Amino acid sequence: MDEKEELKQKLEQELQWVQYRQKMLDIIEEKLLQMKLLAEQAKQDNLTARELEALNARINDLAAQVRALDTESRRTEDGRILE
Repeated sequence: MDEKEELKQKLEQELQWVQYRQKMLDIIEEKLLQMKLLAEQAKQDNLTARELEALNARINDLAAQVRALDTESRRTEDGRILE
């Protein structure tokens, strides 16, 4: 494989990673919006302690999902983590 083909292959891999990362960022955005809506619901409604606990658990679960998606989607095929 010559230099030009290697560069093309590398750029194609980078493009695939960027497209994957964008999909994950879209999912993260959806989860963050869900978290915001839950927080607004908790703020506006007169909820019982049990209901607030359930909302808090859901928010914490979404936060864990966001962290996991972000961490995983930063990894490249060769295992490098991009900041």
